[in-house]
Amino acid sequence: MTRLIIFIVFILFNTSVLFAQEKPQYAVSLIPDSLMKGVNSVIREQSDLLIFKKPGKGKQVIKKVVTVLNEKAEEELVFYEFYDQLRKIDDIEINIYDGKGAYLKRSRKRDLRTESVGDGISLLTDTKVIYAPLSVDKYPATIEINYEIIYEGTHEYADFFPQTTDQSIIKKTYTITTPDDNKVRFKNYRTTLKPKVNTTDGLTTLTWEVNNVQPFQKEPGSAREDVPNVKIAPSSFEVEDYPGNLDSWDNFGKWNNLLQKGINKLPAESHSFYKNMVNSAKGDREKIAILYRHLQENYRYVSIQLGIGGNKPFPADFVEKKKYGDCKALSNFMHAMLDAVGIPSHYTIINADYNSMPVDKDFPQDAFNHIILCVPLPKENDTVWLECTSRTQSFGKLGNFTENRYGLLVTETGGKLVPTPRSKPDDNTMYNKTVVKLSGDGSGTASMEVAHTGEYTELINSLFDGSEDDRKSYLVNRLGLRQPDKLEMKKTNVKSRNEYTVLYTMEFEKIQEFNAGAKYFFHPQLYKFWTFNVPKMEKRENDYYMQFPLIMNDTTVFQLPAEFTVESLPKPATIKFSLGEYQTDYTFNKESMQVSSISRIKLNQHIIPASMYKEAFVFFNDVLKHQQQKIILKKES
Repeated sequence: MTRLIIFIVFILFNTSVLFAQEKPQYAVSLIPDSLMKGVNSVIREQSDLLIFKKPGKGKQVIKKVVTVLNEKAEEELVFYEFYDQLRKIDDIEINIYDGKGAYLKRSRKRDLRTESVGDGISLLTDTKVIYAPLSVDKYPATIEINYEIIYEGTHEYADFFPQTTDQSIIKKTYTITTPDDNKVRFKNYRTTLKPKVNTTDGLTTLTWEVNNVQPFQKEPGSAREDVPNVKIAPSSFEVEDYPGNLDSWDNFGKWNNLLQKGINKLPAESHSFYKNMVNSAKGDREKIAILYRHLQENYRYVSIQLGIGGNKPFPADFVEKKKYGDCKALSNFMHAMLDAVGIPSHYTIINADYNSMPVDKDFPQDAFNHIILCVPLPKENDTVWLECTSRTQSFGKLGNFTENRYGLLVTETGGKLVPTPRSKPDDNTMYNKTVVKLSGDGSGTASMEVAHTGEYTELINSLFDGSEDDRKSYLVNRLGLRQPDKLEMKKTNVKSRNEYTVLYTMEFEKIQEFNAGAKYFFHPQLYKFWTFNVPKMEKRENDYYMQFPLIMNDTTVFQLPAEFTVESLPKPATIKFSLGEYQTDYTFNKESMQVSSISRIKLNQHIIPASMYKEAFVFFNDVLKHQQQKIILKKES
């Protein structure tokens, strides 16, 4: 009887808990119709409460309630947060409700998965991710998440995003409290939102709030950061007994300089080694090139994130011995090698990726994620920029990862924000020459030789690093290469890892696109020379980011058998717009029985200003139309 009573009490208790967890206020029917149109999810409630009573130390209390309307918003069904010894995650509670607000299930911190953060090349890291892939039987469903982040040392505050893409918002708030002598600094981007301010007992609290907000319509191809936000940063901070100030770029540079003291030099016995290495160089630029080649050939990238190591590089002598490092460590080591031969350089903090906007020069904030090296050459009125993590990047070329934005030079006297160079078309070139030997039945063989520089070299190196299937898939599915029956890819004329040509040899049972009776229709190349166009838009407000400026050249020669004659060739074309041009030419040499197709496209810059967007659309569209033309051969009976 006692056991029966206990069981009944247990059932009643759990039933009451489930009933208490019903949240009819989460019913989808309560979402205003105006916020349901054209979205895949709706934020019902989101609040971020940050309290920092000491520089760098505090906590963030987070609550997020989001209704997922369909599978297109399934990313909302994955919870994840990163943590390390300076950023700790307190108890987590995740509840899931159905479309009527009825409770379905709960997850706590102990139910979630934890893994070390790695990208396949990480070795030393204390950063981990705690995550939970959530599942629902049907849509809509509502996810309620509650947790805290404890900061043991940070110089970053989360920014506030009053609008998001593909998602509407019923209510969203952001509150931050700091001492009066360490006021929060903030700046609006694409929003006019103002915070409510409350000051009491030596503390100032700022609160931003939005209600019933439609989704932000981000234009395709715009910069990654190009969404409404309030940039938020501290004035003073402290990380692991390293106090700093972020009220100016100069002061932030001083803090980073402090982190490098004593670790950006190599021992005296190493100096003679590097001096001997460059003793035959004719000038400083050649010395830099020799040492950079030494770095690329002997050291590899490994992610290192230990405590303040997210900001502080490992010592130069550590990298010298271990032969590896992350972007901080490798750049610091390159700096130390140059110092050993008497060449000053500057460790440079920057934000990376081809579609990343420059940091706001008028708002000091750590919006950076990468380190490069700047080497001034005042005698030559020049500056050399070095990407120290790449084993293939050409000397003195940054590439699209860090070009055309601001880098923060860490100098002995402080930080200095300077622009990085913009690449030119001839920095990224691809020259293809293909000879196709056509047989009378439409089959044939082809050899294609490819010369390349810059970003194209990076791409081709990645193909060689991949599998045979990966290479073939890229050539066929991405470049539109005619499906070969046999394919071989190898390097020729090899001078170094990033100086060589590629030779493709191929066999085809059918080279023509199609034939109608005795007429055979061929594309002017074996692959799609140009496939890109910007989306059609009546009005464009933001710049469009392509990957890089470029020059592409292709010469394709069809060697015809005796039984084929030329019925017609495409018409030559010259198509231009403000930022580039496209040219083609087609010829037939009757004596050698060769049809030649020559195509060239040049793009002077990779960022298309909004004012030139329509012109760019017309240009690319005309290029694509021109490429629809065919070489038509006739087979004599």
